[in-house]
Amino acid sequence: MKKYIYHVLLTCSCTIIINAQSMQDALRYARPELTGTARYMSMGGAFNALGGDFSAINDNPAAGGVFVNSEFNVTLNSNNNRINSNYLEKENKINSENTNINQFGVVLVLKNTNGGDLSKLSFAYNYQRTQSFEDKYRASGANNNNGLDDYFLAFANGVQYGRIKTYDNETLSESYEFLGNNFGFATQQAFLGYQSYIINPFDDIDLNNLYSSNSNPQNQVVDHDFFVSNSGHNGKHSFNISGQLKDNLYLGINLNSYYAEFRRIDRLIEFNYGSGSDFISTIFENDLNTAGSGFSFQLGSIYKFKNLRIGISYQSPVWYNFTDELVQYIETSKTSGIDIVDPKIINIYEFSLKTPSIFSLGLAHVFGSKGLITFQYDLTDFSNLKFDVRDGDINFINQNNKIERSLKSAGILKLGGEYRVNRLSFRLGYFDQQSINKTINDVSNGYSFGLGYDLGSSLLNIGILNQNIKKSESMYQEGLTDIIYLRNRQEQFFISLAVKL
Repeated sequence: MKKYIYHVLLTCSCTIIINAQSMQDALRYARPELTGTARYMSMGGAFNALGGDFSAINDNPAAGGVFVNSEFNVTLNSNNNRINSNYLEKENKINSENTNINQFGVVLVLKNTNGGDLSKLSFAYNYQRTQSFEDKYRASGANNNNGLDDYFLAFANGVQYGRIKTYDNETLSESYEFLGNNFGFATQQAFLGYQSYIINPFDDIDLNNLYSSNSNPQNQVVDHDFFVSNSGHNGKHSFNISGQLKDNLYLGINLNSYYAEFRRIDRLIEFNYGSGSDFISTIFENDLNTAGSGFSFQLGSIYKFKNLRIGISYQSPVWYNFTDELVQYIETSKTSGIDIVDPKIINIYEFSLKTPSIFSLGLAHVFGSKGLITFQYDLTDFSNLKFDVRDGDINFINQNNKIERSLKSAGILKLGGEYRVNRLSFRLGYFDQQSINKTINDVSNGYSFGLGYDLGSSLLNIGILNQNIKKSESMYQEGLTDIIYLRNRQEQFFISLAVKL
């Protein structure tokens, strides 16, 4: 009880409450990802000027007006990730696979037989996984600059010792929960570092706010073994109204609803502290669950001039609301025994995020019934990615400033082609995404191919995508911030069935 009284007395002192969200979290929901129907993927996603495909509706709402018949489509996806990580010049490789329903949609086409400018009106619904978070990676190496003590010291310095020590008649869980509710994430991390004996106060007085390393007092090289398992996805529900005016112009609008679910479990094992420490190893684990929802709208048009097609579209920012649930665990093994700090408390953080808008331009040339070639360019200014700062939250202000310094405008070039022989279609595609980061590579590129067969009342399409995804992540956002470079050689297989209604 003494601790709670003491904390109430300190509530008005100058302590910054820091939440756990970072630029890395924001990019998770803004980073572009090529996904869709088998035909769309086979042609590199270059459908802005073509339409007539459910994933084309995802890019350009006017695509719904190009459909000739009412139709239903479903797509299955199999994804193989081969992730190579480079941490402190040491490489590791992990493969992982997953299978899911990637897309399904239905369009109702109403034709105007009474004359007038409106030739056709279409209503469509399409669901598509816009992002898949399913992957795993491992990073290991000897770090001669930073360790877990640096992580906890980064949060602890500036936090008064009286807040993070324990008092009579209270448990670690009660203290950890109280600190999170009243002082925020930073004070909780200081608490974990102290209670696991990784850090010590310089002076054993309540007002002390400086700390030193106990686990690695001689700043020796330490070994790290870091494993991350990600899962979840982001899904986009598009409600589309589109129409054809006379013979040449298609217009459309989408209202989009999003639902995101994400889980990340990361575990760092630190060991080999040297003879100057009585620590043998430390295990630090974070289990993060995130759920969110969002909204956006899109406008688009497609114009036909003889065999040429021109498409233009705009997607508004996506306005997201998220809830994070974080559980932490730390275990230290020393020559004197094992200490475990396992609060079993779920920390809940709520935050809002606005992604940047997207402008798209497409050109296509149709060679009658023989085939087509198509081009698309999407442009996004990623420096416009923003956290809602709420009531002046200093962490979100700092993260927004970091986003402005680090990210930039980037385009995605998409190319595709299709050649038809009777009922059989052959397809090829290519895409190249510029780096969205000013200083380090955050890019993806790849090629695709596929086949389609017209069964009369239905269409069967298959596609294969090979792509390289390069990005980097800090191990943690404070203290132990060494970069992990990731390269994913990804293979995806798609199969779609379209049924005419």
